[in-house]
Amino acid sequence: MSTYNDHEASAQQTDAAAGNAAKHEDAGLWRRFGAFVHELLFLVAYLFIVGIIFAAFSGESMALGRPQILSGAILVFQQLYLFISIGGYFIYFWTNDRRTLAFKTWQLRLVTADPSAGVPSTKQATIRYLATWVGPALALAVYVTISGKSGPLWLIALFSNFLWALVDRNRQFLHDRLAQTRVLYVRE
Repeated sequence: MSTYNDHEASAQQTDAAAGNAAKHEDAGLWRRFGAFVHELLFLVAYLFIVGIIFAAFSGESMALGRPQILSGAILVFQQLYLFISIGGYFIYFWTNDRRTLAFKTWQLRLVTADPSAGVPSTKQATIRYLATWVGPALALAVYVTISGKSGPLWLIALFSNFLWALVDRNRQFLHDRLAQTRVLYVRE
């Protein structure tokens, strides 16, 4: 019985999101970039808190006035924890017609590129999350390959997901194009 109700509720959410997509406009570049910066503020705070927790478990101490630098297994565990937990946060909020705080603040909603499909699936949200790492991975590759002689080239690579919108026919960011999603501006 509950499975039927869950399926029915999901279908209603998809129908509602499809209707919303039809009557709302695509969000502008500056609004979407503003929401991205807003998300970064949350993430910096989260990274700081997680860093303090992992530093406490590492056995390092600031008492000697030296910076704490994680290494070895604890560093790997911290990096994996951050990648998975941040991914879980975004994937959770990008599905089932939920929105992150930044998306609510900037009046944005993530939908599928196909207006009749409605809200993104977990698969699409996962692809979108992984695709957001294209720019940072490319920047790291450029920086390592050219050994710091790249000047601002690594910075351009870092923002390649967003710069993609300047050449995309629908002004979509690279991660939205790859995940077949789009961001709408929903006046509330």
